Amino acid sequence: MKVQVIQVPYDSAHRSLRMGGGPEHFIREGAAEVLRAQGHEVSVETVEASEGFRAEIKTAFELHRTLSARVRTACEQGRFPLVLSGNCNSSLGTVAGVGTENLGVVWFDAHGDFVTPETTTSGFLDGTGLATLTGRCWKTLASSIPHFFPIAEANVIHVGVRERGGDEAVLAEQSAVAVVEAAAVRRQNLQAALEPALDALRARVGRIYLHIDMDVLDAKIAMANEYALFGGLSVEEVLEAIRLIAARFTISAGALASYDPSFDHQGKIFQAGIRFMQSMMASPNKQDTFNVDG
Repeated sequence: MKVQVIQVPYDSAHRSLRMGGGPEHFIREGAAEVLRAQGHEVSVETVEASEGFRAEIKTAFELHRTLSARVRTACEQGRFPLVLSGNCNSSLGTVAGVGTENLGVVWFDAHGDFVTPETTTSGFLDGTGLATLTGRCWKTLASSIPHFFPIAEANVIHVGVRERGGDEAVLAEQSAVAVVEAAAVRRQNLQAALEPALDALRARVGRIYLHIDMDVLDAKIAMANEYALFGGLSVEEVLEAIRLIAARFTISAGALASYDPSFDHQGKIFQAGIRFMQSMMASPNKQDTFNVDG
C-alpha cells in the first residue's frame, strides 16, 4: 500500500524535546525502511510550526491546522496517513483530515486525556486531547481546524486506561465513551474485554482512526515516557487488538504518539512501535481510497 508518514515532532510547542523527539527517532532508526521492506511505498514529511514566538496552545492548534491539510492531501492521493506525533492532541488534525463522517476512534492510552481547562490541575494541554476531540472543550480553536467536527462520544473506545484524576473520572463516567480498562483485560483477556465494544461500535461506523499512545504499554516492558505506568497492556495484546479492529473496520488513519526515546534505554518501545506500524499496514481491509467528507 501507499503510506504517507507525517511527523509532528513537537511536545507542548517544543520541537524535538521530550516526546517531541519520538517521531524523528522512529524515522532516523529506520521505520520507513522497515515498511518499505514489507512491500509498501512510503513517503515521509514533517509538519513544522511557523517561525516566531511559540506558545503551547497557539502552536498546538497551528500544527493541527497544518496536519489536517497534509492528511487530507494524503487521502486524496490514495495514501494511508500514518502520523508520528509527540502529543496525542495531533488527533484533532488527523480526524479532520480523514473526515469525521462514518468515523469512530479507538484510543489506546494509559491516561484519561479527558480533563478540560476548568478541571485540569496539571495545566498540560495534552491532557485535554480526548475531551477536545469529543467536543467538550477548546471549541473555538478546534473549529479553526479545517473540516474538524467533534467525534460523538458513543463512537469512541478508550483502551488500556489506568489513571484518571477525580474530576476526570467523573466526566468519563458521565460520558458515552466506551472504556476498556487495563484491569478488565487482566481479569478476562484482550479479546473478551474488547470485542463487545468493537461490535457495538460496528453498528454505528465503518471507519476507524486508530490512536496509540505508546504508554498504553506496561512500564515493566520499558518506559515509553516519563508518565508511563505499570499494569498496562503487553505488545502482543495491542497487536491482537489491531487485528480485531481491522477485521471489523477500515482503518482510515493511524497514529503513534507520546514516545520519548530518552526513557527507552533498550529500544523495546521502539521495536513495539515498529510492530504496531507493520500490523496497521498488514490489515486486510485497507483501501487505496478513503471516505473524505467535504
